[in-house]
Amino acid sequence: MKRKMAMALAAVLVAGSLPVTASAATFTDINEVSWASSTIQAVSDKGLINGYEDGTFRAKNNVTYSEAMVMVYNLMSKTGNLKASATNTLSIYQSVLNTYKIPTWSQSTVAYGLSAQILMAADLPKFTTNGVSNPATRQDVAVMFGRALSEKYDIYAGTGVNYNDVWRISDEAMPYVDLLTRLGIVTGDDSGNFNPTANITRAEMAVMMNKTYDLLSNELANTGEITEIVNHDGDYYDVDVKMDNGERNRLTLSDDNISVYNKDGSRELPISSLSKGDKVSLVFDGLVITKIYLLDEEASAQEKYDAVGYIYSLKDGYLNLESENTGETTKYKINTNCTYYLDGKKTTESAIKDVIDDNSDKYVYAGLYTETKNEKVDGERQDVLYANAVYVTVKDEYTQTGEVTDFTSTTVYYKASGSNARKSADFASDCEFYIGDKKSSAKDLEEMAESGTVYVKVTVNSKGKATKIVMTEDKFTDNTASSTYTVKGFNKDRIIVSRGGTSTTYEFGSTSDITFYIWEGKWNEVSFKGAESFYDEDDLEDGQKPYDTMYARMNFDKSGKITAIYMVKDGDRENAFGEAEETERKGTVEYIKDGKLKFKTSSTEYTLQSKYDEDSLEIGGAPTSSLTVLTRMANCDDVTLYAEIKADGNNKITDIEARLTAAEGKMIEYNGKDTSDSDKKNTLTLETSDGSQFKLKTVSNPKTDSDDYDAEDLQTTGYRGSSVELEFNNDGEISKIIVTDSSYNSGTKRVKGTASLDGSKIKIDGKSYSWDSKTYITSSSFTYSTKDMFERMLQDKDIEVYVEATISDSNKVERINARVESAEGEFVEYDSGSVVIETDSRKWSFNTVSKNTLLKNCGLDDEKDFEKKEGKNVTLEFNSDGLVEEF
Repeated sequence: MKRKMAMALAAVLVAGSLPVTASAATFTDINEVSWASSTIQAVSDKGLINGYEDGTFRAKNNVTYSEAMVMVYNLMSKTGNLKASATNTLSIYQSVLNTYKIPTWSQSTVAYGLSAQILMAADLPKFTTNGVSNPATRQDVAVMFGRALSEKYDIYAGTGVNYNDVWRISDEAMPYVDLLTRLGIVTGDDSGNFNPTANITRAEMAVMMNKTYDLLSNELANTGEITEIVNHDGDYYDVDVKMDNGERNRLTLSDDNISVYNKDGSRELPISSLSKGDKVSLVFDGLVITKIYLLDEEASAQEKYDAVGYIYSLKDGYLNLESENTGETTKYKINTNCTYYLDGKKTTESAIKDVIDDNSDKYVYAGLYTETKNEKVDGERQDVLYANAVYVTVKDEYTQTGEVTDFTSTTVYYKASGSNARKSADFASDCEFYIGDKKSSAKDLEEMAESGTVYVKVTVNSKGKATKIVMTEDKFTDNTASSTYTVKGFNKDRIIVSRGGTSTTYEFGSTSDITFYIWEGKWNEVSFKGAESFYDEDDLEDGQKPYDTMYARMNFDKSGKITAIYMVKDGDRENAFGEAEETERKGTVEYIKDGKLKFKTSSTEYTLQSKYDEDSLEIGGAPTSSLTVLTRMANCDDVTLYAEIKADGNNKITDIEARLTAAEGKMIEYNGKDTSDSDKKNTLTLETSDGSQFKLKTVSNPKTDSDDYDAEDLQTTGYRGSSVELEFNNDGEISKIIVTDSSYNSGTKRVKGTASLDGSKIKIDGKSYSWDSKTYITSSSFTYSTKDMFERMLQDKDIEVYVEATISDSNKVERINARVESAEGEFVEYDSGSVVIETDSRKWSFNTVSKNTLLKNCGLDDEKDFEKKEGKNVTLEFNSDGLVEEF
């Protein structure tokens, strides 16, 4: 027995997976990769990767998919991050693992990967080809690591990835490559490329594992909060960051040595955009911080500055600013110590004036820090507005919101928010139209405008033409007395309020022009001092509990200036304003993105909390209710999610009840009422087209739409993998299972794999099958549907075809869904979504991705550039959908 155990263990060592020793090894060949030699030694010391029996590490060898999963498992185990619920799940996935010929020595860890959502079923075909293990690509390994780390670190859209070959990274991998880049686990090569489709080597794997191990085992948080920031005249900044693990980082930053990005990395920001209290993510290269991501929603200019708008004039010691909100112009006196900044860097008043003169065809946007001084003007004491600091940037466009008064095929007419000013804008020739965030047409917006009261956000270019129109039924910035705001700040100069996640600052000018009211069982008129005391809690009696939130409503005059403010503390809002402190909304969910939930019937986005207790989040019909499951359901195209929410005055969701109302996909497993395992009883596991798997509850005996099969039949292995449509009851439980793949209705089986001809038969994954007299052929790669043409394609040595086929009881192929995986030949032409090549046997036409995507992938600028390829030998690269994406 001991001898057999030793032999098995040696086989595992050769696979490079499980460690058996904690002592350091001395490898004879790691000098070949001097850049990774110390790291290889480190991972060996930590017991993460071992070498081979001959004392070598073989750093340049490729890592297979199975080895990569074992390494990820080993890494999570060593750092105490395994999901206990996902271990010992081999029996659940044994059948599918055998189907895809996953090596026996790695099956338990691959099963863990599937159960823990580190792997999806759609990943398994990559593991082997004809039983031979395939080398893993860099981007696929990044996905594995990223999914494993997603429990601890936030996943964003990945639009901030800026490798030179970013266009080669798949959409699926992009968010995970972004995460690993932010954490400093992966970097580009010397040329700035990520090389996503290159095979990953053992040396590269060692580096990734070592960095991830240090991150997890030392609980090195890469996120923290800015506790202090000191601006040294815009030349450099001293920033203190308290990390989530309790450590502190003291940073000295300048625009020359650091890059700051917004949350998803899609936009670079000036360092001046950072503020005390901001949540940030730091990207390290060794011990050096190279990037900072601002994780909070970037503070709006209205929240950041005392006043914002467009500079109308700057001369004779005064600055005239046109308000971004109301379009009204306010005059500010320039303080003798006023400082000026251009794009976050300190400059002079003279330089700003030059910018204004040089950009007469653009909009000079400014944020001001101001103060009000009471002083004599022409012998009378007046409140004078002073500008103490001016932050300037030049914009090609400006944006304004308002209520639509008329909408035609050429022009939008609206009343600007916060004033009675009537505005209009003609459409530019390339104007884009949106209803909420959905791209629409001018006709759609015109019809919506005729349906009732609607609001617009209008973006106007330097020629005064509208380049973008966004229309919703919800107000963008609501300045009417009927709107309730959360008070974020209040003093003699201004009030800062927030509604729907957007903060706005309103300058008072003089408090003597405003009437203040506070709620004390009834509305009482008070002086400014009384309102300030109410806000600051100076009037609290001993033992009285302080309030958590202050709410306010405001009245405005024709010019948009505040005339009255009504203030109430939380708990009294319903009595004071006659409205509930929480709003309720229900409907079909369109998406959950960046922590925001949006219904299909509204343009309002509701903010999700970071965590909910079991009473505040419920997904009917799902055994597990979590934000992760909710988000996956909301963003999956194959399921329809219905939700009922409660939200506070800031549109932050406090309670959610959700359930599926429709779903389709492949039935991985169904267990009925008689199943012995209580955890599996009355459950169905559904795999959707994006690779997501959902475990769902069913009623005790779900219905079907056919007399050919019932719920008991669906539990048999013959129906596993069937395409199904699901119907649900009001509790979110599956009430009906409809098998849509007719081949399974008659008990046929499915096979898949690379196809070829075997005489008069078709060979799939090494086994031959006869043709049925009515074999039905479909493909996303080509339009040929006849058996003769398909046979000629299989005979062509320059074309490789992968098929999924249904086989009858008589071992005949009834149905084939084919996709081309590779093709070579002489380029003939590109024509409207298809590429034509000529091989030794004939000309073939294959479907492609969109023209613009294909041009970009091929490094071409124009469709005419395809003509330059004519007559040249090319290799076509196909994506997972079977479409040509590059050649």
